[in-house]
Amino acid sequence: MKMNKIIFWIATGLLSAMMLMSSSMYVFKHDDIIQAFTSFGFPTFIIYPLAFLKISGVLVLTLTKWETVKEWVYAG
Repeated sequence: MKMNKIIFWIATGLLSAMMLMSSSMYVFKHDDIIQAFTSFGFPTFIIYPLAFLKISGVLVLTLTKWETVKEWVYAG
């Protein structure tokens, strides 16, 4: 059981770090992200809401005990 918790927290930490790094790119390298979004055909007005949602997802993963909310974060 202890090994499963260790694996879970390592995986959660790596996912959280990846989400924080990508949301910081959305804010600090906005011009590069605009070019990437337009090349994929996505609208650029969703960049800041996506950054906010990624940061919110990290907080939900690390701080809450609600399993259904965590499932939605993993699905997103």
